[in-house]
Amino acid sequence: MLNILGLLLNLAGIVLLFLFEMPFRVATGSKTVPWTTSSIDVQMKKLDDIYTVLGWIGLLALVLGTLLQILAILQRRWHQW
Repeated sequence: MLNILGLLLNLAGIVLLFLFEMPFRVATGSKTVPWTTSSIDVQMKKLDDIYTVLGWIGLLALVLGTLLQILAILQRRWHQW
C-alpha cells in the first residue's frame, strides 16, 4: 500500500514540476523586467508566487513519494526476517 501511495505522489510531483517549473529560478520581480505598469507587475508577482508554491509542492511530493517507497521496501524486508 505504501508503495502505491509513493508512486502516486511521485506522479503528482512530476506533473506539478513539469507544469509549474522547479522553484529555483530568478524571480520576476527583479530589475531586469522592462515593464513599468504597476498593475502588470503585481499580477506577474502573484502568478510567480503561485508557480513557486506549486513547484515546492511538486518537489515535496516527489521526496515524500520516494520516502514512502523506501519505507515500503524496508517494511517488507523487516517482516521477512
